[in-house]
This record gives sequence, C-alpha cells and structure tokens, in this order.
Amino acid sequence: MACNRALSAVACSFEFTNNADEDLYLLKHSTPLEGFYSEFVSVSLDGGPIPYQGPIAYRMPPAKNGFVLLKAGKSISATVQITDVFNTDTDGLYTVQYSRPLQYLSVNEMSAMSIDELKDSSVQKSIQIYLEDTHLLLRPKKEGIKIDHTVLVQGCASANIANGPHMDSDTLDIHKRLCAGIDKALKQTGNGNSVYKSWFGTYSSARDATVKETYQKIKDTVSTGEITYYNDGPECQNDADFVSYSCAGYPNVIFLCQNYYDKMKFCSDENANIKKEQIIMHEWAKVVGCTDHLVFGGYYGYGALNSILLAFTDPEKAVEDAHNYAYHYCESMVKS
Repeated sequence: MACNRALSAVACSFEFTNNADEDLYLLKHSTPLEGFYSEFVSVSLDGGPIPYQGPIAYRMPPAKNGFVLLKAGKSISATVQITDVFNTDTDGLYTVQYSRPLQYLSVNEMSAMSIDELKDSSVQKSIQIYLEDTHLLLRPKKEGIKIDHTVLVQGCASANIANGPHMDSDTLDIHKRLCAGIDKALKQTGNGNSVYKSWFGTYSSARDATVKETYQKIKDTVSTGEITYYNDGPECQNDADFVSYSCAGYPNVIFLCQNYYDKMKFCSDENANIKKEQIIMHEWAKVVGCTDHLVFGGYYGYGALNSILLAFTDPEKAVEDAHNYAYHYCESMVKS
C-alpha cells in the first residue's frame, strides 16, 4: 500500500499477493480492484476521521465475475484516488487505513460457488501522507440530479422521482407506507419482544434506545418531503450485482439499480427473496448513519442468517447495521 500526491489528486496504490501454496479466488467486492463502491479505506486528518462521500452499494451475492483468480505466489494491483470520495481540504498529516478484510475462495470452493465458505484475511495496513496547498486538490465529485417530476403522496410528505419513470408506482407505494411502517416497527421493540431479539440480540436499554432513535431519524428524514428516488443511478453496474446505493455526497437520495426492479414489492408478499420495501428501508437506514458489517468470515450483505448471527454474536453491531433494520422492519410489517 502506498499513497502519493499527483497534481490535483491523491492516488493510493494497493498490491495483493497470494502467499498460499494454492491458487485462490479473491473477491473484488469492497476492495480497490473494483473502485470505490464501499468504504474499504478510512481517512483521518491529525487523528480526526473524515467522512466517506462515495457510493455504498447494496448488492446481490457475488457471482464468479465478482472474483479474480490469483495464482499461488502471484500479485495483482490497483490504484484509486481518495480525493474522489474524501474531502482533503485542510493542510496536515493524513492517515489512510485499510479497513476491510479480504475475502477469498479456494479453486474447489469456487467450482461449487460455495459463497458460505468465504474466508477472511485481516488487513493491518496504513499510510501517512502530509498534504499542503490542499486548496489545489480536487473535491469529491457531485453529479447534478435532474428532478423529472414530483409525486405527492399521503402519509410521508412527498417524493421526487429522478431519471424516470421506471416502475415508479412500486417505489411510491412503498414510500407511502414508510411512516406507518416505522410506527409498527417501533412497537416491535423493547424488553421481551421476540422480533427485537431476532434482529438486535439480547436486550439492553441503551441498545433499545439506539434502535428507537434510528427509526425516528428515518421517519423524520422520509417525512420532510426533500427526498429523491433516482432510477438507474450513474454508479449502477447492471452487469454485476448492484441492487441500490446511497451516497453521503447526495443527502436524502436513494439510487436504484436494475436488480431492484425485478423484486417483489412489499415485505408481506409471499416470496422468500428480499423485497423492494426491504431494500428501501435498508437504504434509509444507511442514509441516517447505519453501516453494513461482515459476519464470521462469510459474505455479508445478503441473507437473513447473517443478520441473525450478527444479532446473536454482537448486538452492539446489530443495532448499527442497515440489514438488521431492514429485516426487523419487514418482520414487523408482516406481524402487524
């Protein structure tokens, strides 16, 4: 890992080496090998964290094209510009820390597409770089969003639709339900509640307060009328596994990708797969500050079992996790 200033940008290069005695398939998700679609590095200035402003993708389980074959003893490298997603506008000493584990499969596991067998390799790498004359550096990109039309809905103020229409009626039907749905979810919290325990783990008054506060933040956000659902977002990779994403650089905007549109609509629809309503709740949870965690070395980001495991093993992380709110919300909607 190395970071250097190049004219108006700060570029960081990363080299991944397979030190095993067998060939391995390295997952490109949440690594520089695919670019910034998650916060795989953190950046701080003189010890103070700088917010990540790039997209955070919600995705389907990885397919084979989400991996790269790394033969034994071989390396692969990639370079990204951290100035694309972090605001480095103050002179000083910056620390860039690699913040996600690397995940991989053996050749046999890849042949069977055994995603549940993904192994983790922790990363303990950081670089310090002193930057001056930072007013000359680029700032995180912000593409303009053209609002095509505004649709007034009852119950949760109004919602803007951008880059549409594209099955807008489903999205707006879901939006109409959010405030009432959050009220139902709030009723499924508290000590002794089985729905709360499934998705947020062992009860504590502090964690329960966090859950209630997070739901209230979501309700306050979606009821302001200053929100946008953006169809076919500019960062969508429709030949990959993107479902949706949000981005700190675009407050109160949810970007929808092609994989979103083919899902069933409501949490209560009879289908074991994830629903559009669940996806929307997941994204709003991220907008108000929740994150997505990794669990037990398995691929995390899609599937109820991983959220249940997170609640069981680490309730502190569960009450911070966007997936757990989405599952809790959906079960609350079904039970009510």
